[in-house]
Amino acid sequence: MFKHTILFMFVCLLASGASEGASSQSVVPKEPFLSNNGQVPPPAQYSGPLFKLSHDWPARPLPPIANPPWSQAIGGGLINKTNAAAYVAALKQYVSANARQLFLNYQNWDAAKARWYNEPWLGSVRESIHGTYPAGQFGPGIFPGTGLKTTFDTHVLTYYDERAAHTLYKVWKADAMKPDVKTANFQFDEGAVIVKAAVFVSDNPKIQTNWWPVTNGAAKWPLFLAIPESKPGPVSVLNGYAMQFDIIVKDSKAAPKTGWVFSTLVYDSSAPGDAWDKMVPLGAMWGNDPDVNSALIPPPPLKENWINPKAPKYATQTLGWGGRLSGPNDGARNNIQVGTTVMKNAPNSSCMSCHSPAQWQPEQHKMLSFLLPSYPTARPGPPFKTCPENKPKDPYICSPAPGSADWFRWFQNRLGMEPMDPNTGSIATDFDMVFAFKTLPAWWAAMGPAGQPALFAIRPLRKGAAVEGKRFNEYTGAPLRTPGQK
Repeated sequence: MFKHTILFMFVCLLASGASEGASSQSVVPKEPFLSNNGQVPPPAQYSGPLFKLSHDWPARPLPPIANPPWSQAIGGGLINKTNAAAYVAALKQYVSANARQLFLNYQNWDAAKARWYNEPWLGSVRESIHGTYPAGQFGPGIFPGTGLKTTFDTHVLTYYDERAAHTLYKVWKADAMKPDVKTANFQFDEGAVIVKAAVFVSDNPKIQTNWWPVTNGAAKWPLFLAIPESKPGPVSVLNGYAMQFDIIVKDSKAAPKTGWVFSTLVYDSSAPGDAWDKMVPLGAMWGNDPDVNSALIPPPPLKENWINPKAPKYATQTLGWGGRLSGPNDGARNNIQVGTTVMKNAPNSSCMSCHSPAQWQPEQHKMLSFLLPSYPTARPGPPFKTCPENKPKDPYICSPAPGSADWFRWFQNRLGMEPMDPNTGSIATDFDMVFAFKTLPAWWAAMGPAGQPALFAIRPLRKGAAVEGKRFNEYTGAPLRTPGQK
């Protein structure tokens, strides 16, 4: 969710790998508050507003929020599979005034006035119109029977509400030049809300309209991009469709085992109303169901997860392990190898499990565990072992067996101050993968010593920068499939 794509995130990327022959110093400028990658559309192509980074984060915490509407919706108790629909509906209503403006009236959208804020250090990968950055890439093999005609890329944009943005200030202070990496600083206040929009763009320059029936009537977002991104060419204004909108909230009362509720809205062309009204719940999750082994046949029912039975078909085709929540943008299905067995399009993640490794080792300047079930490696390249070793192109993730103890490391419930890798000096970032997988690695790449390896999976888009073909999902870091690969 807030991840294929890590986003992904945020997208979501990881600091420990190397892009061949590139120095991080040359690709991440020492400017934390850049609004874009330096490529701005000429007036003949686009004359509307451009993205402006909103970074005047509140220096003081907001007063505690009393009886928020999502809590009222479930009677102030625990969220469960019966009341989750009401909870998500209340969350959507809570953000609707700002989200509707962002979706449908961008000409008058003002994030600073709305008190929605952005993360620093990602300007070099943001396009200039909406401020989105690259996430995932998906093809017809992922969405069979839906009429998808081409591969598409996804681009994401994250906003923190005023309460959540105070945590950005605690970590980054006013100038964002030296993060204060302490467990307490990363903890979000109760009631903090973070949202992420995902925009889908055809990867085929010859098929830019009518490429997927499920996008009919969706909000069109102009983006200034090179398409196809796998072989970057001239940059131009292209229309993408806003198809997914994630809303997460810090709510330890409703979800005491993790402190968070994750929810995902997806576009449903058959729903009534305007393009924002048509963003319907895909589902919610508030735990990783560590006691449910979804490798069993039949898999036991999940207890900390709700999926809307009326969600559109395409959105249910990318659910995670055992049906755990994961949206079309989130990359919870990947090609993996367990021993000598290759598993194609295997569900190996979910919204919360992907965020579980959100941690930062301040001496090594990286996350010690990858976003997806995998094994670490010290070799240059992706920060996980790839299989088979003699397959340098289009590799698979070397994965623990689904349902094994190693696999379940990613499917545990823990609070946001507890790192996935305890006793390693890692600092938990309270499920925020943008910190761990995006901004802290980008900051270190810019401000750390010269000559260090380039950021894995973060492909700079600044004008004049060398741009490589896309090989890894920039939201989760997983290997991308080549065209035609299922």
